[in-house]
Amino acid sequence: MSKLKIYTAVLIYWVLILNLMSYFALVNVIGFIEITGLDVHSLDNPLAIYWASPYQLLESTLFGLFFGLLFIAVNEISEELKIERLSFSFAILFKSAIYLIGFVVSFYMVYGIVSVLGTLPEGAFQTAVQSQLSLQLLLLGVVFLFIQVVMLNFFVLTIKKFGYRNITNFLMGKYQKPVIEDRIFLFMDLKSSTAYAENLGNIRYSKLIKDCINDINQLVDKFDAEIYQYVGDEVVLTWETRKLKNMCTCIDLFYSFQHWLEKRSDHYMKKYGVIPEFKAGLHGGKVTVAEIGNIKRDIAYHGDVLNTTSRIQSICNQYQERLLISGELLKRTGQPNGYHIKPLGDVQLKGKQKKIFVHAVQEG
Repeated sequence: MSKLKIYTAVLIYWVLILNLMSYFALVNVIGFIEITGLDVHSLDNPLAIYWASPYQLLESTLFGLFFGLLFIAVNEISEELKIERLSFSFAILFKSAIYLIGFVVSFYMVYGIVSVLGTLPEGAFQTAVQSQLSLQLLLLGVVFLFIQVVMLNFFVLTIKKFGYRNITNFLMGKYQKPVIEDRIFLFMDLKSSTAYAENLGNIRYSKLIKDCINDINQLVDKFDAEIYQYVGDEVVLTWETRKLKNMCTCIDLFYSFQHWLEKRSDHYMKKYGVIPEFKAGLHGGKVTVAEIGNIKRDIAYHGDVLNTTSRIQSICNQYQERLLISGELLKRTGQPNGYHIKPLGDVQLKGKQKKIFVHAVQEG
């Protein structure tokens, strides 16, 4: 959903910014004509007639749509080619260079359309090509568009780096004052991480973690999850309870990730000699959400819910289970369809005074 929102905003932005530019230019031209008392049609200049007509707005709308769709297409292609896994600056420059090529194609397509529609006076295009002023305006337009592309790429990549919801919350100032929210947390941790680190060494182990996190990121939007943080080989995901339509979403994400890793088993075996497995804990309840930090701002969750979820995840190996869920959360959300729930009884978690009832969630 976040990608759809981003691309919709990008499309609207391109149409809006180019229409505003075109309208501003049109108002200036018409104002100049009225002040000087010129009769544009008597000049016998098709380019002057076109510049003074409202058809410029049609042209700018077409350009906006083409540029917006081009921007979306290049972003999708770059994701497929994994360009964004390279350096931040390289990704921006690489994509921006592709856009410039696309702009040339869009230029001819737009003028082809307006010619077919009959809104472009005969000879206007040829006059524009021969005009020194038109070429200067075209050069300025290319520079402007290049700056816009770099800015939009920076904006889109920043959203992808920090998360759509986090950026929105920062801009809206939602958590400048601490807020109480009911949330569900999923703590996922790599099994046998110590052994992997010893066998692979620091660099290869770090690459393994990076690959796993990249694979998790492929599923986050699909299951409407928010990435709270990465801590070593642990990933913490969260959902706002009132927005979660189905409790199975949290469980589905975990097992979908496990299946994703299994599908990529050849990649992991060839590169690292292991097929990574994760264990996880699920719990939910009231937490305090606050924006913290001045130099490096972040949105933080505080409360016993996070400690309890972490402790539940930590006992997966003890019970030889992949996914554990608190009895409290299961009672609130109901038994998920398609999964087998195995009661483990009251468990004394480390650092907790009271025991907590825990269930194992197994695929049906």
